[in-house]
Amino acid sequence: MKNIILLLSSIALLCCTGNNKGAGSLVRVGTMPDTESGYNLGVSACYATTGNGCILLAGGCNFPEKPAAESGAKRYYKGIYLSSTEGTTEWKQIGELPEPSAYGVSLQHEGSMIIAGGMNSDGAKNSVYMLTPEGEKCRIKQLPPLPCTIDNAAGAISGNRIYIAGGNADSKASTRLFTLDIKTPSLGWMELKNFLGRGRVQPVCAATSEALYVWGGFCPTDSTGDAEVHCDGAKYDFATQSWSTLPMVTDEDGEPLTLSGGTAIAIDDKKIIAAGGVNREIFQDAISGKYKLIAKEEYMHQPAEWYRFNDRLLIFDTESEKWEVRLKESAFARAGALLTCDAQSIYYIGGELKPGIRTAEIFKLNK
Repeated sequence: MKNIILLLSSIALLCCTGNNKGAGSLVRVGTMPDTESGYNLGVSACYATTGNGCILLAGGCNFPEKPAAESGAKRYYKGIYLSSTEGTTEWKQIGELPEPSAYGVSLQHEGSMIIAGGMNSDGAKNSVYMLTPEGEKCRIKQLPPLPCTIDNAAGAISGNRIYIAGGNADSKASTRLFTLDIKTPSLGWMELKNFLGRGRVQPVCAATSEALYVWGGFCPTDSTGDAEVHCDGAKYDFATQSWSTLPMVTDEDGEPLTLSGGTAIAIDDKKIIAAGGVNREIFQDAISGKYKLIAKEEYMHQPAEWYRFNDRLLIFDTESEKWEVRLKESAFARAGALLTCDAQSIYYIGGELKPGIRTAEIFKLNK
């Protein structure tokens, strides 16, 4: 099989070989902390960033007592943890979130982690916090709240601006885009032009210096139409303040691939990487309520491989606007996981292996 070598920017480098022969570059570096009861079972939709030689991890949710397939209760977490990026992960708890939280947006900014929106057992949130490690503790600064509650959205930072796109806004599948200038937070959030098409819940998002990119996500059945899982994307040009459509994400055979429930980050202005996400056909059959592929009562009880989560690491070239599969590995087959990177490595953290079943494993892609 053809070897592929990818050189990324001096800011972050990734080198791997294509498809199954590239598995050697994917290194398991540890698992999640065990300070909070149940957290070591693994969580989905947590918050994580890297910076200053450390991984900062917080929140997330799982079903620790009884599986979701058996109507188990979902638990949300609030611990804030820090680990060095050297060697394997050894976690130290340095604080707690103001309340348990998952399904929000986490973004890296100058050694701090910004958390926007999210939800817990009490409902969706509009709160925004900046978490900054300071020795053995974590300083938490409250930023202006979002104009509405937002969960299951995606976000990115370009320069000093935070962008939050899609998700559920006040509990409705959203096409809304919000921005906040971190340097002048007192000005509050500004709503920009809505993106094209229907709402996108659980999309992926990344930003360069010139544009914001959004892919995937799903829209449940609502007044705008039947349930839909998106494979295409949209691009917001900062200069023109306008949206344009992006072609569908495709796999190595040119077949449509959704990034819904996946994760993405920009490496530099020319490259965006993405991984994970659900299978379009299977997920759409379920959220539509039709269950043509399998009986509803059997849906949650299948082995992980049946759900066919995306097991590819994909690279998007912002100049050609084309996707390429760079690595195919079963460890990528997750939903609700996170990609985050430092100057040397890219980390793939947590997520679920199938509906309701989480993983605690953390992987690193070495340069």
